[in-house]
Amino acid sequence: MSETFSYKNYSIVASLNERSIYLKVIDTVNFLSYEGNVDLKELRVSIDLEGVYKIIINCFKEESNYSVTISVNSGVLKLAFNALIGGFLKMNFEVLLREKLMSNDGQLTLNFNKLEQKQAQAIDSLTKKCTDLEDSVNKMKQIIDCCQIFMSNIYTPQGHWCDIQSNGQTQMNNISAKEITMTDHAGNIIWKNINVFYQLEKFTINGLTSQSNLKNLKNITIKELILGCGGGGAFTSLEGIQNFPNLEILTITAAPGLKDVVKVLTETKHKIKTLKFQGCTAVNVVELQTYCQVNNVFLAIS
Repeated sequence: MSETFSYKNYSIVASLNERSIYLKVIDTVNFLSYEGNVDLKELRVSIDLEGVYKIIINCFKEESNYSVTISVNSGVLKLAFNALIGGFLKMNFEVLLREKLMSNDGQLTLNFNKLEQKQAQAIDSLTKKCTDLEDSVNKMKQIIDCCQIFMSNIYTPQGHWCDIQSNGQTQMNNISAKEITMTDHAGNIIWKNINVFYQLEKFTINGLTSQSNLKNLKNITIKELILGCGGGGAFTSLEGIQNFPNLEILTITAAPGLKDVVKVLTETKHKIKTLKFQGCTAVNVVELQTYCQVNNVFLAIS
């Protein structure tokens, strides 16, 4: 049975046969191929063929205390295997593989592979540029939105300031703030102004009473969102979490009416790596644990 590996710029195939070990190494940069069968006589080691094969596999996997060095000279590729077995036994041996000369058909296939690889690299580069451009456009749009809101707020020599609470509960915050904590006094938060904070990373709301408020929030820079829901049961849905595309940590406390966590997260493209729930008794714990295990999300629930 053959095993395949990717090691640096090489693609490797290895298999253990009855009397020899077959190795094929392809240089994915120059598209040169080297292959051959190696027996115990060539290796000059005092262990059996199966033991040698295991050492070779561990070296290609880059396991701890196992390594391989690859070099090429005059059409011959040299594999130098080094192993420290059990922490005390050193085992070193070399394998030489000759370059495989290709037929015209093989060379044609190789040329096609080169073109496909260059095309794939070009597509990756263009995709990254498009993503960067989209991020820049979104940032510019946010700045324009901010400018519109500035008209109704305050400018001082120390910078722009924005009021995020109304009805006499004024709370002025510098728009360059990276962390804000506030309390929703009976819906007095000016939700649209949260978008003004262009480098806000951590946002804490205490007394959040309805998921409709969450739908009105939007900020593309927030990485950590903490929602204290007061235990009244009015906060029942995560709908609106899509307004935080770079959110990584979400904490929700005292929301006994919250139910649709897995449904909303499954339907939303997000970057959440950590979920914390406390006092959210309606959440389906088994369903949420399964979702987090499958999607590699850390979960803390109590």
